[in-house]
Amino acid sequence: MSPLRPLVRQHRFSTFVALTFVLTWLPWLTVAWMLRTGRPPVVTGLVLIGGFGPLLAAVFVAAAGGDLRSWLSNLVDVGAPPVVWAAAVLVPVGLYVLALGLFVLVGGGFDRATLLPAAAIPAVVVATFLRGGLEEPGWRGMALPVLQQSVGAFWASIAIGVVWALWHVPLFAMPGSSQAGTPFWLYAPVVVGISVISTWLYNAAGGRVLVPVVFHTLSNTVSVTTASGVVGDEVVSQIGLLIAVWGVVAILVHRYGTDRLAPKPLPDGGLDLVTADDPKPTETPRSDALGDERA
Repeated sequence: MSPLRPLVRQHRFSTFVALTFVLTWLPWLTVAWMLRTGRPPVVTGLVLIGGFGPLLAAVFVAAAGGDLRSWLSNLVDVGAPPVVWAAAVLVPVGLYVLALGLFVLVGGGFDRATLLPAAAIPAVVVATFLRGGLEEPGWRGMALPVLQQSVGAFWASIAIGVVWALWHVPLFAMPGSSQAGTPFWLYAPVVVGISVISTWLYNAAGGRVLVPVVFHTLSNTVSVTTASGVVGDEVVSQIGLLIAVWGVVAILVHRYGTDRLAPKPLPDGGLDLVTADDPKPTETPRSDALGDERA
């Protein structure tokens, strides 16, 4: 056994977070500095490379901890219950429809004529998968199963959401990014709420990472596709999204409680979480609600 393995297993979460920030912020801060004097052709590549930080950090932690094969197998497992897959597809649409409805209700407008054409949507899906969906093997595939074993699903989601929001900070200094011009005080709580919803889907899917990958990708796709149709104060529209997201969070916490946020035992994500240095996860009874099929 490698002498690195017990150390990494004992500090999976902190190792993952530290590596993620190093692998992402180095290229992203470089881009932010470059954009002060123009837009060199390497900018797009560096932004894309930085977005792979959570994925690459998770691969390293899984490999160093001796869990790479089982962790990778979990990443491509499509065996989540159909109702969970349906939720991963429909919830992003529902969130933005509700947010836009609230925005229009308080006086905002929505111009369908300015939406992205349907022909552009496949390209947007690919782009949002590369620049969003591929984060999930890190946030939900590595950080979540480790952290929620000790603090529960809800508080693990909050902690990961805060880290996730802070991870995006360099993008706020990049003109042309989707974060540029958005108040961080409004952006952060939306991301934290999305983190809770992602946990619900991940746990209801029995720890199958492809479910939050789809949710994340489609959330970004719907956001990009509908953003051009918003007429009025974009801050108000973001407040509508914040209300929609935390409304769903409140329902999930009320329905499932904070320990699991789903009716299934906490998944291990393909990681060996029972070591000499880790407490044995507590098994909890299963119910007949969303995602209750055998993992």
